[in-house]
Amino acid sequence: MSITRCASSSILPLLLAVAAIIISSSSVHSQQFQQPPPSQPLGDVLFQLLDKDKNQKVTLDEVNSQLNMLEMMFNPVEGGGGDSGNDEANEYKQLLSGVKSAAPTLFNLLDVNSNQSLSKSELAHVTKFEKALKKGGGMRELLRDVFSILDENADELLSVEEIMDGSANDQVITKLSTRVHELFPLRSDADELKDFVTSSIESIAGGGAEIDKESVAEGMKWVDDDGDGHISKKEVAKYYNLAGKKFMEISKTIKQLGPMLAMFGGMDMNGGGGDGFKMDL
Repeated sequence: MSITRCASSSILPLLLAVAAIIISSSSVHSQQFQQPPPSQPLGDVLFQLLDKDKNQKVTLDEVNSQLNMLEMMFNPVEGGGGDSGNDEANEYKQLLSGVKSAAPTLFNLLDVNSNQSLSKSELAHVTKFEKALKKGGGMRELLRDVFSILDENADELLSVEEIMDGSANDQVITKLSTRVHELFPLRSDADELKDFVTSSIESIAGGGAEIDKESVAEGMKWVDDDGDGHISKKEVAKYYNLAGKKFMEISKTIKQLGPMLAMFGGMDMNGGGGDGFKMDL
């Protein structure tokens, strides 16, 4: 559960940010976009859009530059368009805040060779993530296994204590890292993913230096629908389905319009329905 939440709080907001730029920019160039070409892999499209100087690598500075540009694009929305305009502006500001916070962690995770830049092959892991969300892609099984590993007493509920114990238990971290590495071999071995897995669990409590019962309980509320202080498989499945559907919808928009925008200089410029997604734990 926690690893999926980390992915949702990083990759999904980044896709939302890119999609917002694409939709805004496409309205300016609507005459040129008569018929979208066949879609390319998601990772390839992101590489085209984020590689501003076209030197075949994406740096964190380029990512941050695009995010800053997006922030400037949506600042004028504030104060205009009535309450709906203000609500939209606030929604994007919250989104951007999450993106900026998660960008370094996601960047470092994808930077397999630790050379401070992302290659086309490294961004291809985003494509693998997209495929994993589809039926038979492996994400459903991964999520189920993560839940079971954290569920020490096998009662099909995650408690505050189990989440805290999981973040401090090396055996649990090793099992989780091994399982994640099987589906997403982002490093040469599973041990190199331990820090990411640990921080993913700790992110429930806000990612502070230390976690306590109060911070974990507060962090669990976003998915604890019935307020019983536990997270059930049904609750995890509900929010995973919502995030997955949104991811697929945004991915479709990016793949359709992204390559054409890249031809006009990427996202540095002025100015759909999702694929079927369903998961039951």
